[in-house]
Amino acid sequence: MLIIGFGNPLRGDDAAGVRLIEVLEAAGQPAGVEVLAVHQLTPELAGRVAAARAVVFVDATCTEEPAAMRPLEVPPFTGPPPGHHYSPASLLQLTRLTFGVVPPAWLLTLPAADFAFGAALSPRAIGAVEAGRRLLADWLETAGVSPAAR
Repeated sequence: MLIIGFGNPLRGDDAAGVRLIEVLEAAGQPAGVEVLAVHQLTPELAGRVAAARAVVFVDATCTEEPAAMRPLEVPPFTGPPPGHHYSPASLLQLTRLTFGVVPPAWLLTLPAADFAFGAALSPRAIGAVEAGRRLLADWLETAGVSPAAR
């Protein structure tokens, strides 16, 4: 299992996905779960995605909805891939084109309010990080992954 949190740690709540990965790293991960925090999704991640049994992308979003996980579908290839950074769907497309496989994938969205310059998360994003942690724990349990030993 691969969990990738992405976002800009210098743009306030945009770092919510990265902060969730930091929370998961501090707690320790069960065997078979890899967590990764990145500034943005890049083509170099395709190999790690292809090797995963399943992948969850974690990102901040401007929405009034609570934190939520939804399955991702890989859209049909429609042209050249993006340049230097990818969306979760375009990274999955690249993974399929390059490696011939794509694991089941989900997008975990964390509601955020403030994307201004700065490193602090808003109260809304802090709550979303905790809600996202719980959603991931439930998802891993459903997938048959035992919690990390404390």
